[in-house]
Amino acid sequence: MIIPVLQQLNTRDEWMAFCRRETPYCFVGTPECLVDFQFTFLIITLLPKNTLSQDAVKYSIGSRTSIEPVWQLIKGCKWNLNAIILGLEEMDFSSNVRDNSLLKAHTDLSVRKYFSRERCITTPTRLGLLDPLMAIPDIWDAMALNQLISNQQFSDLRSELDQTAEAGSEPTLSEIKLILLNPLEQCVGQLHDGRLHIFRGKQPFISLIPQLRWPKPRLKQKTR
Repeated sequence: MIIPVLQQLNTRDEWMAFCRRETPYCFVGTPECLVDFQFTFLIITLLPKNTLSQDAVKYSIGSRTSIEPVWQLIKGCKWNLNAIILGLEEMDFSSNVRDNSLLKAHTDLSVRKYFSRERCITTPTRLGLLDPLMAIPDIWDAMALNQLISNQQFSDLRSELDQTAEAGSEPTLSEIKLILLNPLEQCVGQLHDGRLHIFRGKQPFISLIPQLRWPKPRLKQKTR
Protein backbone atom coordinates (compact mmCIF):
# COMPACT_ATOMS: atom_id res chain seq x y z
CA MET A 1 0.00 0.00 0.00
CA ILE A 2 1.30 3.46 -0.93
CA ILE A 3 0.67 5.80 2.01
CA PRO A 4 0.04 9.46 1.07
CA VAL A 5 2.33 12.09 2.58
CA LEU A 6 1.19 15.43 4.01
CA GLN A 7 3.66 18.13 4.97
CA GLN A 8 1.63 19.17 8.02
CA LEU A 9 -1.80 19.21 9.71
CA ASN A 10 -1.94 22.61 11.35
CA THR A 11 -5.00 24.39 9.97
CA ARG A 12 -8.73 23.79 9.76
CA ASP A 13 -8.59 23.53 5.97
CA GLU A 14 -5.83 20.90 6.16
CA TRP A 15 -7.82 18.79 8.63
CA MET A 16 -10.97 19.10 6.54
CA ALA A 17 -9.12 18.02 3.39
CA PHE A 18 -7.58 15.10 5.30
CA CYS A 19 -10.95 13.90 6.60
CA ARG A 20 -12.52 14.12 3.12
CA ARG A 21 -10.09 11.53 1.77
CA GLU A 22 -11.54 8.16 0.90
CA THR A 23 -9.16 6.72 3.48
CA PRO A 24 -7.97 9.34 6.01
CA TYR A 25 -4.62 7.66 6.69
CA CYS A 26 -1.40 9.56 5.94
CA PHE A 27 2.19 10.20 6.84
CA VAL A 28 2.73 13.70 8.21
CA GLY A 29 6.15 15.25 7.70
CA THR A 30 6.11 17.77 10.57
CA PRO A 31 5.94 16.37 13.17
CA GLU A 32 6.85 12.96 11.73
CA CYS A 33 4.02 10.54 12.44
CA LEU A 34 1.16 8.53 11.00
CA VAL A 35 -2.35 9.91 11.42
CA ASP A 36 -5.41 7.71 10.98
CA PHE A 37 -9.09 8.55 11.49
CA GLN A 38 -11.03 5.36 12.27
CA PHE A 39 -14.72 6.18 12.59
CA THR A 40 -14.89 8.15 15.87
CA PHE A 41 -11.25 7.65 16.91
CA LEU A 42 -8.09 9.48 15.95
CA ILE A 43 -5.00 7.25 15.92
CA ILE A 44 -1.60 8.97 16.06
CA THR A 45 1.54 6.86 15.62
CA LEU A 46 4.81 8.45 16.70
CA LEU A 47 7.58 6.91 14.65
CA PRO A 48 10.91 5.80 16.15
CA LYS A 49 13.95 7.98 15.63
CA ASN A 50 16.68 5.40 15.05
CA THR A 51 16.23 1.91 13.61
CA LEU A 52 13.42 0.53 11.52
CA SER A 53 13.05 -2.36 13.97
CA GLN A 54 11.83 -0.21 16.88
CA ASP A 55 8.23 -0.30 17.99
CA ALA A 56 6.34 2.93 17.52
CA VAL A 57 4.16 4.58 20.18
CA LYS A 58 0.46 4.87 19.39
CA TYR A 59 -2.22 7.07 20.89
CA SER A 60 -5.90 6.36 20.38
CA ILE A 61 -8.21 9.30 21.15
CA GLY A 62 -11.97 9.29 20.70
CA SER A 63 -15.45 8.38 21.84
CA ARG A 64 -17.52 5.28 21.22
CA THR A 65 -20.61 7.30 20.40
CA SER A 66 -19.58 10.30 18.28
CA ILE A 67 -16.78 11.93 16.33
CA GLU A 68 -17.64 15.29 17.91
CA PRO A 69 -15.49 14.94 21.09
CA VAL A 70 -12.25 14.29 19.22
CA TRP A 71 -13.16 17.01 16.70
CA GLN A 72 -13.62 19.46 19.56
CA LEU A 73 -10.22 18.43 20.96
CA ILE A 74 -8.56 19.16 17.61
CA LYS A 75 -10.33 22.51 17.45
CA GLY A 76 -9.36 23.25 21.07
CA CYS A 77 -5.71 22.70 20.15
CA LYS A 78 -6.15 25.31 17.40
CA TRP A 79 -5.98 22.64 14.67
CA ASN A 80 -2.28 22.13 15.48
CA LEU A 81 -1.19 18.50 15.33
CA ASN A 82 2.03 19.24 17.20
CA ALA A 83 0.04 20.77 20.09
CA ILE A 84 -2.08 17.60 20.29
CA ILE A 85 1.02 15.39 20.36
CA LEU A 86 2.75 17.53 23.01
CA GLY A 87 -0.36 17.25 25.18
CA LEU A 88 -0.45 13.48 24.77
CA GLU A 89 3.24 13.10 25.61
CA GLU A 90 2.78 15.12 28.82
CA MET A 91 -0.02 12.86 30.06
CA ASP A 92 0.56 10.63 33.06
CA PHE A 93 -0.91 7.29 32.01
CA SER A 94 -0.13 5.78 35.42
CA SER A 95 -3.06 7.76 36.86
CA ASN A 96 -6.52 8.76 35.69
CA VAL A 97 -5.91 10.35 32.28
CA ARG A 98 -8.93 12.62 32.81
CA ASP A 99 -6.89 14.47 35.44
CA ASN A 100 -4.64 15.74 32.66
CA SER A 101 -5.20 19.25 31.35
CA LEU A 102 -5.61 18.11 27.72
CA LEU A 103 -8.86 16.28 28.53
CA LYS A 104 -10.40 18.31 31.36
CA ALA A 105 -12.87 19.98 29.01
CA HIS A 106 -13.63 16.78 27.09
CA THR A 107 -15.33 14.33 29.44
CA ASP A 108 -16.53 12.04 26.63
CA LEU A 109 -13.02 11.33 25.35
CA SER A 110 -10.96 8.26 26.13
CA VAL A 111 -7.22 8.02 25.49
CA ARG A 112 -5.02 4.95 25.20
CA LYS A 113 -1.27 4.73 24.81
CA TYR A 114 0.28 1.53 23.51
CA PHE A 115 3.12 0.22 21.38
CA SER A 116 2.51 -0.44 17.72
CA ARG A 117 2.59 -4.05 16.53
CA GLU A 118 3.68 -2.79 13.12
CA ARG A 119 7.42 -3.06 12.63
CA CYS A 120 9.88 -1.77 10.04
CA ILE A 121 8.00 1.45 9.37
CA THR A 122 9.46 4.89 8.85
CA THR A 123 8.55 8.14 7.12
CA PRO A 124 9.69 8.92 3.57
CA THR A 125 11.71 11.89 4.91
CA ARG A 126 14.02 9.48 6.72
CA LEU A 127 14.72 7.20 3.79
CA GLY A 128 17.57 9.34 2.53
CA LEU A 129 19.22 9.26 5.97
CA LEU A 130 19.77 5.51 6.02
CA ASP A 131 23.41 4.48 6.19
CA PRO A 132 24.78 3.05 2.93
CA LEU A 133 25.63 -0.63 2.79
CA MET A 134 29.29 -1.44 3.38
CA ALA A 135 29.09 -5.15 2.54
CA ILE A 136 26.70 -7.64 0.96
CA PRO A 137 24.31 -8.73 3.77
CA ASP A 138 23.63 -12.36 4.63
CA ILE A 139 19.90 -11.70 4.30
CA TRP A 140 18.39 -9.13 1.93
CA ASP A 141 15.58 -7.90 4.18
CA ALA A 142 13.58 -4.65 3.87
CA MET A 143 16.18 -2.69 5.84
CA ALA A 144 19.12 -3.77 3.67
CA LEU A 145 17.12 -3.22 0.48
CA ASN A 146 16.21 0.32 1.51
CA GLN A 147 19.77 1.14 2.50
CA LEU A 148 20.86 0.08 -0.97
CA ILE A 149 18.12 1.91 -2.87
CA SER A 150 17.99 5.07 -0.74
CA ASN A 151 21.72 5.61 -1.24
CA GLN A 152 21.48 4.68 -4.95
CA GLN A 153 24.05 1.90 -4.61
CA PHE A 154 22.83 0.07 -7.69
CA SER A 155 22.63 0.12 -11.45
CA ASP A 156 20.40 -1.31 -14.16
CA LEU A 157 17.11 -1.15 -12.26
CA ARG A 158 14.45 -3.21 -14.05
CA SER A 159 10.79 -3.86 -13.41
CA GLU A 160 9.95 -7.56 -13.13
CA LEU A 161 6.20 -7.02 -13.14
CA ASP A 162 3.97 -9.07 -15.39
CA GLN A 163 4.50 -7.89 -18.96
CA THR A 164 0.72 -7.82 -19.41
CA ALA A 165 0.47 -4.98 -16.85
CA GLU A 166 -0.64 -1.61 -18.18
CA ALA A 167 1.99 0.66 -19.67
CA GLY A 168 3.28 3.24 -17.23
CA SER A 169 2.32 1.11 -14.22
CA GLU A 170 5.97 0.59 -13.20
CA PRO A 171 6.57 1.99 -9.71
CA THR A 172 8.68 5.09 -9.17
CA LEU A 173 11.73 5.03 -6.91
CA SER A 174 9.76 6.68 -4.09
CA GLU A 175 6.98 4.12 -4.44
CA ILE A 176 9.53 1.29 -4.38
CA LYS A 177 10.92 2.54 -1.04
CA LEU A 178 7.47 2.71 0.54
CA ILE A 179 6.52 -0.74 -0.77
CA LEU A 180 9.71 -2.22 0.68
CA LEU A 181 8.96 -0.69 4.08
CA ASN A 182 5.43 -2.08 4.28
CA PRO A 183 5.62 -5.28 6.39
CA LEU A 184 2.48 -6.62 4.69
CA GLU A 185 4.35 -6.72 1.36
CA GLN A 186 6.90 -9.21 2.78
CA CYS A 187 9.64 -8.00 0.44
CA VAL A 188 12.85 -9.98 0.24
CA GLY A 189 15.83 -10.05 -2.09
CA GLN A 190 17.76 -12.95 -3.63
CA LEU A 191 21.18 -12.48 -5.23
CA HIS A 192 21.84 -14.61 -8.31
CA ASP A 193 24.84 -14.25 -10.64
CA GLY A 194 25.49 -10.70 -9.46
CA ARG A 195 21.90 -9.54 -9.96
CA LEU A 196 19.58 -8.86 -7.01
CA HIS A 197 16.00 -10.02 -7.57
CA ILE A 198 13.44 -8.43 -5.22
CA PHE A 199 10.10 -10.11 -4.55
CA ARG A 200 6.81 -8.87 -3.09
CA GLY A 201 5.74 -11.96 -1.24
CA LYS A 202 6.42 -14.66 -3.83
CA GLN A 203 5.89 -12.43 -6.87
CA PRO A 204 8.80 -10.87 -8.84
CA PHE A 205 8.91 -7.10 -8.32
CA ILE A 206 12.16 -5.47 -9.48
CA SER A 207 15.77 -6.45 -10.10
CA LEU A 208 19.05 -4.52 -10.08
CA ILE A 209 22.82 -4.86 -9.83
CA PRO A 210 24.18 -3.90 -6.39
CA GLN A 211 27.17 -1.54 -6.45
CA LEU A 212 28.46 -0.91 -2.95
CA ARG A 213 30.28 2.31 -3.71
CA TRP A 214 30.10 5.17 -1.23
CA PRO A 215 27.30 7.55 -2.37
CA LYS A 216 28.22 11.01 -3.58
CA PRO A 217 27.66 13.77 -0.99
CA ARG A 218 24.44 15.70 -1.49
CA LEU A 219 24.67 19.43 -2.10
CA LYS A 220 23.26 21.57 0.66
CA GLN A 221 20.45 23.90 -0.29
CA LYS A 222 21.48 27.54 -0.41
CA THR A 223 19.99 29.70 2.29
CA ARG A 224 18.77 33.12 1.36
